[in-house]
Amino acid sequence: MTSSQEMLRGKKVVFVFGSLDLGGSERRGLLLAEYLQAQVGAAVQVVGLNRTPGKLSALCDGLGIPWRGVSFHWGLRRRIPSFLRAVLALRAAAPDIVLSYTRVPNLVCAWGARWIGAKLLIWNQADEGLLLNGSLPFRLAACVPHCFISNSTRGRDFLLETYGIAAERVHLVHNGIALPAARTSRDQWLREWEIPPGAPVVGMVANLSVYKDHETLLKAWARVVSSAWEHPPVLVLAGRGDGAEQGLQKLAAELGITAQVRFVGPVDDVAGVLQALDLFAYSSRSEGVPNGVLEAMASEVAVVGTDIPGIREAVGPEGGLRLAPVADSGKLAELIVELLRDEVKRRQLGAALRQRAEQSFSLEKMCRRSTDIIAGALAESLGEK
Repeated sequence: MTSSQEMLRGKKVVFVFGSLDLGGSERRGLLLAEYLQAQVGAAVQVVGLNRTPGKLSALCDGLGIPWRGVSFHWGLRRRIPSFLRAVLALRAAAPDIVLSYTRVPNLVCAWGARWIGAKLLIWNQADEGLLLNGSLPFRLAACVPHCFISNSTRGRDFLLETYGIAAERVHLVHNGIALPAARTSRDQWLREWEIPPGAPVVGMVANLSVYKDHETLLKAWARVVSSAWEHPPVLVLAGRGDGAEQGLQKLAAELGITAQVRFVGPVDDVAGVLQALDLFAYSSRSEGVPNGVLEAMASEVAVVGTDIPGIREAVGPEGGLRLAPVADSGKLAELIVELLRDEVKRRQLGAALRQRAEQSFSLEKMCRRSTDIIAGALAESLGEK
């Protein structure tokens, strides 16, 4: 066992998420929680700022990780009572270390740090600064954590530039990817989605949230299907509905592409879904390094997407040639059509992206690097450095 692992063995580590459902940040945090529990011997707990059980809490049950949901509302009238409930719940856990993920948990834990009483608070930055700004409440919050972990260079730069945090306190740790074996075959998925034989399949795996940009992808898809095809391609949108699904379904109808789009909801067998795709498309306006893109890369699926820093950082120089400007449905459609019509290019890009995923985004690298950062920060907070 390394010195970092020894430092964290037996420590109470509480992970704080915005909900008990599963998104990219929750998946990243849970992978680290599992590692700290199984490989390091830390006493791990999960707190979600939502009382509704979901996929995250179900996974915690399977891993033997205790979890708790707290009734929390960000609306102005209920914010203070919600804040107090969250702080009391975290204080009751008596944590040595708190790791918060995404905007609201980061702010709540920073504002409530004095009462929570942890020896170490780490703010995890999972995007480019979405919904954060330089206002006084946010600046005060950013003064509190002992250190910060960002999963992207742009997220790290945002913290440095917006809040003037010392560079040595902000660490870059890329997401680590661990995909289980596919449980369902490609043919089974295509039958379930009712996709005709021979039809090319393009997919995006991401929750249907206003923070993504499925709208541009649908507009691009209308251009794609208007091209001449022997078998018209089908777009599969997999992910939990987070309030944007009805508007997207309405847009698909207005564009006249309902027959060529499948809204399939949340999926457990992500590896199986990815293996059923000919091409992965990821349209978004603001990301850290998105898990969805990394999972497609690990599955050797060619990727097209939006040219934002987090996606470019994921796919690297070669993959960056297949990125379209934000909200440019015409260019995105052009890239999709080009790769769907050229299987050789598609396979070459998929192989290159898989190699990049294995070299730069391994789960072992993420967990070991995170463990070293946490142990180092804890030693410093305890005056042991």
